[in-house]
Amino acid sequence: MKKTLLLLAVYILPFYVQAQITLNSTNAPTDAQCQIPDTFNRVKLNTLPDVSPKANATWDMTLATDSNIYTYNYNKAASSSAFPTATFIIPRQYIVTPGMRYDFDAMCDVNTNGIVYLGEHIDRQALPLAALTGDNADSLIFVTQDITYNMPEHDVKYPCTMGTKWTDDITFSTNFILTVTSAGLNNTPGQRKTRRTTNFEVTGWGKMRVNDRNGNPAGYMDVLAINRIETVSDSFFLGGMPAPPTLLAAFGLTQGQQITTYDRKYYRAGEYRGLLEIEYQDAAFTKPIEIITHSQRLKPTSVDELKLHGISIYPNPVADGSFTVKVDGTHKELTYQLLNITGQQVAVGNVPANSTIILQQNLPAGTYVVLLTSADGALGVERISIIK
Repeated sequence: MKKTLLLLAVYILPFYVQAQITLNSTNAPTDAQCQIPDTFNRVKLNTLPDVSPKANATWDMTLATDSNIYTYNYNKAASSSAFPTATFIIPRQYIVTPGMRYDFDAMCDVNTNGIVYLGEHIDRQALPLAALTGDNADSLIFVTQDITYNMPEHDVKYPCTMGTKWTDDITFSTNFILTVTSAGLNNTPGQRKTRRTTNFEVTGWGKMRVNDRNGNPAGYMDVLAINRIETVSDSFFLGGMPAPPTLLAAFGLTQGQQITTYDRKYYRAGEYRGLLEIEYQDAAFTKPIEIITHSQRLKPTSVDELKLHGISIYPNPVADGSFTVKVDGTHKELTYQLLNITGQQVAVGNVPANSTIILQQNLPAGTYVVLLTSADGALGVERISIIK
């Protein structure tokens, strides 16, 4: 048994003592992967586990209680002369006013700078305005167009690690044709001029797992937590002049209107979307609106990862030569092994009734791994630091 545990410890030791991941071009998603329609679960939650960003965290989204789950697919390969470097498309929608929206394709690429959005493609779409104006002849038409951003917009900017910050300041214009007979507008050309300023910051790192499409827990995966605060400012023009305020008000719009959104995404290496994405109501990131989990290419669950959750050792770091072990559940008769960074056993024994382990040796400062084994064969692994 001891030999088995030591071999396991040597095998998993690099996994537990490694630092946070860094997202960069060497572990970026491939073009082929981004072009495959992926599966996402949009979840309306009854309960949300602690997903606050921190260093070396363990986030368990399998503990969430779902009230509704909506599964949907999207993504496809890009082929556009207007965007020669785009490799994949993400279909999206723009809400003009409640109940009125148009579809567009976000033109995307993954390159040495990161996961980027290059612009938008819109196919011609005519939106009837009779419900708004009472005239069946009135319409809002978005003409076929390719919209190139003034600069690439980064969903993830490489290299990306704890503390990384960046700001994207994107400007672009969207053309439309408006007919509102009562306002004297007949196929009048217009533009919506948009400025989108987004501040990004990596605020946490650790391991996360989610449920797969069948509701079963996946394995833990290394992720970075990236906060995003996005402010969109829109101005509207008709015939080259600012649109009249009364007309805009009929659409529920204002000149120079600003909308700010807040979200946090938990990214793993090799993926263009977050393993978990949460949109919030507030700048403090405390009131979730919508939660999406990415249920493709999940890591298989292994024994050691299942047992990682529910083990805590404190204090950690260990400064006074002793630490207390707490294990959730009903496991009894725990034994422990303490291994150094090379996998060498430096201490072994039974966990006493008071759960406090007193180290009898003057161990050097450094990183160690505690292996716990119970009488029923359950195995737990936890990393600790010993300081002087």
